[in-house]
Parts: sequence; structure tokens; C-alpha cells
Amino acid sequence: MSETVLTFDRTSDAPREARRQVREVAPPDRVEDATLLVSELVTNAVRYGPEERIRLIVSENGEAMRFTVHDAGLGPLPAMRAEDDPEPGGHGLRLVDALADRWGVERGSTRVWFELDR
Repeated sequence: MSETVLTFDRTSDAPREARRQVREVAPPDRVEDATLLVSELVTNAVRYGPEERIRLIVSENGEAMRFTVHDAGLGPLPAMRAEDDPEPGGHGLRLVDALADRWGVERGSTRVWFELDR
């Protein structure tokens, strides 16, 4: 299994830089999905994470690529909102659920990951 760790300052430029880097490593047939989902998750880390850097961990095992967005947040784990929830924002995990082959969240700071089959 190979793994690449990319780091970004927690600024409004982080999602754009993450998209640029993901385009270089994502499987060609899933590059648009990977770019959209990483952008969503990094944007959330910028918006809700603490004043620290954001890590994007990209790993692959030949059958799938995993993208993990990790920030040092210790608050509640991200959760998918109900489809009929009228509050603005907070529906990005619906995109992850619709496009990723698998996804999840992990405690121990905030880690949201998704996998795309090759």
C-alpha cells in the first residue's frame, strides 16, 4: 500500500490547493468525483476545524484509493443531515454518500474518509 500525506494551511486557499493536488493523483476515471469530495471535506475542515493545519492522506492498495481529510478538531463527529433539514449548509456528506464507494468518520481528532474503487 502506498500513502501520500499532503498538508494545507487552514485558509480559504486550502480547498483550491487540495483540488489541484488531487487531480494529479486520482484515478483518471474518478478524478472528478475525487476532486469534488476532497474539496467538500477540506472546505468543512477550514470552516469548522481548529486553528491548525489540515492533512489530506491519500492511500491506495491497487483496488481502491482512500482519501482522508484530517484536522485536529475534537468536537462532535460530522454527521449527514436529514434530506428535509431546512438549515443551510451541512449537506456535503450527502455528496460523499452518493459518489464514494465507501466512507466514514473517525474519532481521535476529526478524520473523514472516502474510498473510490479503481
